[in-house]
Amino acid sequence: MNLSALATRYAKTPHKVCIAVPLLIMGILYWLSSIPGVRLPGSPEAYALFYWISPTLQNILHVPAFAALAWAWHWALSGWVRSKTAVTLFAISVSVICGILDEWHQSFVPGRYASVVDVIFDIAGVGLGIWLAARASRYATAFNVSDSVHVRQLRMR
Repeated sequence: MNLSALATRYAKTPHKVCIAVPLLIMGILYWLSSIPGVRLPGSPEAYALFYWISPTLQNILHVPAFAALAWAWHWALSGWVRSKTAVTLFAISVSVICGILDEWHQSFVPGRYASVVDVIFDIAGVGLGIWLAARASRYATAFNVSDSVHVRQLRMR
């Protein structure tokens, strides 16, 4: 899929319904951080899939995971809030708080621990996600594709 098609899809999605996307990502992140760091008796076999991932790779995977979360919040909220600054600040705040709470939650999971390094990777991912969302929004605007529901409503007037 090329960038133009992605920008068009980004602009034409009904944002108010899509608030479920970042909530779904947050649920998936919560579930992933609930997986014990060591195999416990009675653990589901599906968890075995995650035990082969090295801790270094697990840390690195925080970046795309939280980039997706930040982008999803930015994208979903653009249908609710007119101010791009407010959307960006809210998306950053919620995503970073989610990362901090995720680390705190992991401290209670057997075989897992909270890590400042993970929070730093989370924040890097949030920065990447916001940068990508802003870039996609500018790209959509440059090609005369409205990047929010409000822009389309203003053009109808």
